Amino acid sequence: MKMANNLGLSSILFSLLFFSLIIETSLGARNLNENVLDWVKMDHRRFLRAVIHVSNLDHSIKVYTRGFGMKLLKRRNFPDRGYKDALVGFGPQNTHFLLELRQRDGLSNVFIGTEFGHFGIATQNVYKSVEQARANGAVVIHEPEKVNQTIFAFVQDHDGYKFKFIQTPSPLDPLSPIMLRVQNLDLSANFYSKALGMKLFKRQNNSKGEFILATLGYGTNQSKTTMLELEKRNNISRNDGRDGYSMLYISTDNVNKTAEAAKVVIKELGGNLIMEPVLVPTINVKMTGFSDPDGWRMIMVDNKDYRRGTL
Repeated sequence: MKMANNLGLSSILFSLLFFSLIIETSLGARNLNENVLDWVKMDHRRFLRAVIHVSNLDHSIKVYTRGFGMKLLKRRNFPDRGYKDALVGFGPQNTHFLLELRQRDGLSNVFIGTEFGHFGIATQNVYKSVEQARANGAVVIHEPEKVNQTIFAFVQDHDGYKFKFIQTPSPLDPLSPIMLRVQNLDLSANFYSKALGMKLFKRQNNSKGEFILATLGYGTNQSKTTMLELEKRNNISRNDGRDGYSMLYISTDNVNKTAEAAKVVIKELGGNLIMEPVLVPTINVKMTGFSDPDGWRMIMVDNKDYRRGTL
């Protein structure tokens, strides 16, 4: 009887110890997760470039430089990767957001779809910018209009990419925002805040109830840096437009910690890790990659590596 009691007591003590270890492990993991998510908010990040596929690189370069006023910063050919590309933007890559235009070998068509929205271009004179774009091959799909003290217009290139001209007194980096459509705005805004450390600058509803929009980004002043707009639009069919818009590059001080944080948020909110942290030997750049709950892809690049200009 005494032995049985001792065994029972031992069993109880073992169970208590086991559950205590589980609780400690769980608390430790939670603290670790909280620490890495706190780090994300303090990381030095900015939008580097967006990659889009084009059907005719020469024509795209003409429209984007002569029509939109961008500069051709670099042009490259990668036969081993099956594409050639060009980097265009309104300033150097270490200070400005860029577009990487890729023309894939053997493919002459690009399908944009309905999920990609547009790129914004801030300009001091929308009317002049529209005429310059029109004269160099862009199609004007919305003539200049003034709504709530803001003058804007929409143009479209030959592949169907839309650009919104927005009248702004003195933009530091004119290429903003990037507008993407999502299925659940609250979920997506939470994802970008937690996984990418972005701040929610603004949330607005269309007066007609057609869409809701969230503006996110880095820094403290949305008029001085590139922004990301996420739009949940009603009564629009979901379409896979990933054949055109490809991915967004964002900088980070620590690729490994960035991947750790992404894994935590992906487990909670959805998305996928598409690239473990890796040093790409051909360009000597460390990066990691993941997608959001809608499948929009982000490639996170080491700050110091990016500044060398090999990417």
